[in-house]
This record gives sequence, C-alpha cells and structure tokens, in this order.
Amino acid sequence: MKSIYQDKKFAEYWNKRAGDKGEAYKRYLLDPLMFDLIGNLKNKAIIELGCGNGYLCHEFLKQDPLKLILMDISPYNIEHAKQKCDNDKRVEFLQHDATTPWPIKTNTVNVVYSVLVLNEMDDIKTPIDETFRVLKQNGVFIVSVLHPSFDLFQFAKEQAGIKSKKFDSDFEVAHYQRPLSDYFNQFVLSGFAVKQLLEPPLSEELIKNNPGFLEYKDHPIGLIFMCVKE
Repeated sequence: MKSIYQDKKFAEYWNKRAGDKGEAYKRYLLDPLMFDLIGNLKNKAIIELGCGNGYLCHEFLKQDPLKLILMDISPYNIEHAKQKCDNDKRVEFLQHDATTPWPIKTNTVNVVYSVLVLNEMDDIKTPIDETFRVLKQNGVFIVSVLHPSFDLFQFAKEQAGIKSKKFDSDFEVAHYQRPLSDYFNQFVLSGFAVKQLLEPPLSEELIKNNPGFLEYKDHPIGLIFMCVKE
C-alpha cells in the first residue's frame, strides 16, 4: 500500500500538526473515550496500529503495560515516535504495511488500538484478520474510523460549491468512504464479537478549545467500535 505518510515532508508536517498530544478531535474526544473502553492496561501487550508520530506513547506507558508495539507504514513516522518514547525498553517499533501479513506471533497480544486509520486503507480485511490472529482469547480491538455521515456532509458542501479538504494544507490524504456495514460485517467475518458501537457527539471541551468544530456540531465525525476475540 502506498501512503502519503511515507513522504518525508508530509510526515514532518504531520508531526508538527499532531504534536505531543494529537490533533484536537483525537485529544479531546476519541482517545479519552477509547481509553475508557479498554480499561486497565497494566501488564498487557498492546499494538497501536497506525501510531503516527507516537503522540500516545506516554498515555500507554503510564498504565504500565508489559509491552507496547508501535506499528506504522512510514519509516519517518516511526522515527518521530522513537523520539517521544524516551528509549523505554517496553516499546517496540514496527515499520510495516498493515495490509500485508504481520510479523507478530499468533495469540500474543491483549489489545490492538487504532484511531482513524482503517478509513485510509484500501484493504480493511487483512488488518482486521491479522488483528484477530495476533490477539489472545478475550483480547480487545478498539478502533475508530470516520463516520459515513461525515463523508456525506463533506460531499454536500462540495456539491454546494464550498471547497472542502480533510487537512488545511497542500497535501492530499487517501480516504476510502465506506458504509458502516462494511466495517461491521468485516469484524464479524474475521471472527470478532462487536460489543459496542459509539457515535460520540462533539464535547464542550473540544468546541471550547477549537471553535471551528461548531460547524460539525450536528454531524457525527467519528465511529468507535469495541470488538472482542471471544
């Protein structure tokens, strides 16, 4: 799979944009909700699928996991992530295309965490199948994607002549618009039990810190799935 994140200039731009705490929507809404769903991570083995610049490294490590694998397709993202993890021996870095078989042993991981990554992949079957394979029994796959209705809202704006970009920059990022059923059905076909589905409304904290999100107040942006390997 080719990705804009494999471009060094974009990876540098993304590192500045995400900073040490992630973009606003992730920082104030998605990540807090997803961490609440997965609960205690002490002594657990975790993979972050699509770790980006590694802004979540310290959030994982402060819960004292057994191991944290940061996986990303971009060698430049991995380098940025290494700078954020303070040479912690619990952290492993894996530069890998998640749409190809993963070099990780079967039944060895407790949690796979992925935030707004699957919607940028042309193939979601392989990463979901591989997640199921590497998880132990009762392991959790916590994943967020862009909401299909957000895509439709953006499309309606464009039809009305309002220029819309996912990023306020000169870069174009791949995005695959899918109905909710594509994700749900693939989770089930791969063997998962889907335990929760959240369509989080925008929080007051997010809007307070980023008033530009008021435009989307009545339009859900993200979907969160909590899936379990039973």
